[in-house]
Amino acid sequence: MLKSNPLPEEYTPALYSDYLAALPQARSFLGAHFSEPGIFAETADKVIAAYRGERRRLSAMLLDYNRALGCSEETRSQAERLSDPRAVAVLAGQQAGLCGGPLYTVYKALAAVKLARRLEAELSRPVVPVFWVASEDHDFSEANHFWLLDREDRLRRVDLALPHRGEPVGKLVLPREVMEQVVTSLGELAWESEFSGDVLALLSETGALSATPADWFARLLARLFAAEGLVFFDPLLPQAREMLSPFFSETLAQQEEIRGALLTREAALQASGYPIQVEREEGASLLMWMGERRSALYFRKGNFATRDAAVSFSAAELQELAAASPESLSPNVLLRPLAQDRLFPTVAYIPGPGELAYFAQLLPLYAIFGQQPPVLMPRPGLTVVEPRLSRYIKRYGITENSLLSDVEGYLQQALSRQSGVDLDALFVRLRRQLQQEYADLGGALGRLDRSLIGLAEKNLQHVYAEIAYLQKAALEKERQKGETVVRHFASLKQSLLPRGLLQERVLSFFPFQCKYGPAFWHRLKEEFPESPGHYLYYF
Repeated sequence: MLKSNPLPEEYTPALYSDYLAALPQARSFLGAHFSEPGIFAETADKVIAAYRGERRRLSAMLLDYNRALGCSEETRSQAERLSDPRAVAVLAGQQAGLCGGPLYTVYKALAAVKLARRLEAELSRPVVPVFWVASEDHDFSEANHFWLLDREDRLRRVDLALPHRGEPVGKLVLPREVMEQVVTSLGELAWESEFSGDVLALLSETGALSATPADWFARLLARLFAAEGLVFFDPLLPQAREMLSPFFSETLAQQEEIRGALLTREAALQASGYPIQVEREEGASLLMWMGERRSALYFRKGNFATRDAAVSFSAAELQELAAASPESLSPNVLLRPLAQDRLFPTVAYIPGPGELAYFAQLLPLYAIFGQQPPVLMPRPGLTVVEPRLSRYIKRYGITENSLLSDVEGYLQQALSRQSGVDLDALFVRLRRQLQQEYADLGGALGRLDRSLIGLAEKNLQHVYAEIAYLQKAALEKERQKGETVVRHFASLKQSLLPRGLLQERVLSFFPFQCKYGPAFWHRLKEEFPESPGHYLYYF
């Protein structure tokens, strides 16, 4: 069962909240809004008119890659449909996190599948869901682990024990023994059930066939989404780099226009009170050098060079490289969406809150490249509420609007009810009484000597400190008497807000599969919302 659950402000950037609410200020930075009548049909026509990609080559490349992943017949069929001149795509993407990464990776892919189905029915044209596996990403510290709750509800981290020297995740070698250690760790920590063996077998099987962590990620999700026909794409594919060669050349030729457009947009964002998502360094281009490690290229003194100047090119040399060896170049985070939409006829993109801010910064670049930007359809967010937690919520009368913002407050209420003493009220009353008594005392002493007023105030602060110490001790005793209550609330916090963050940003999908089996995935697919926003998912 799904219930809409607007997030507290601390979990939602202002731009994201304003865009969901369709406020004009946010819409002015993000192009066509998903709520506009007919906007997807209009955008699809514009995308087709502006598209300069090679459909047959793209389709053939996707077929080869997805077959290598062991794709389903549904996925093969979808990849073939991209060769249709009327076809458009719905794109989502994420870095190749260990064992699928956080839950929101799965949510992004599901959102792309659902939107593609809806648009195909509405637009009467092929609409293909595509997932961009961000294998170029070199931030291995974000992709080399996943989190789960173990059998005692403790938050545990499982790591991929690989050395990293700045290479893209898609170029790291995945030794079988390292992969198997990850699977073993999951088996030792996750809830054991009749389904655990199948999940661990799936992880081992896909891992054994994978040469890199990115390959393992893609194979795993390809199996998970086999029935949905989700098409996967890896930007490190040689054919993809060749198809992007003209795009890299255009990027180099238009450095000044790009720089000017970004400066203007960034100033406008700041003037509107929105933060700049990517703080660009002086001279930084939007291209990266793909040597032994992925490194930013800077334009300084007429040349392009890495930060340490270990690699340097003249503009002409880099143009030659873009034409002859495009695999040596890579788009940075601000250029990646434009590279994506040069390859694919993208009618819609599924961004998270951070990606939405990237688009607000980079959107003017589409006009420079003569490309049509997609409609941005923010992914729905979910917090999974397991049956046991649902019982706790009812037992302690926690309102859904407070579930992600005031769990601690409800804990204090529950402890007070159990102990029969409302400690918060007791100590608030004491402080008020002391404040009044000391105010009267200060007034009387002030008539004797004005210096005594300050001394009385200082004395009151010492008394407050002693009261705080006493209150802390009383709360601890109350907690000790209410260990069961404390344990229940600890479970709520660990599951719903692990590490103080939204569940979808921390916990991994497959431990839920170990615990609940295929029913969890089937129900999630059926009930997953189509509209942006945040939801509580009672399983």
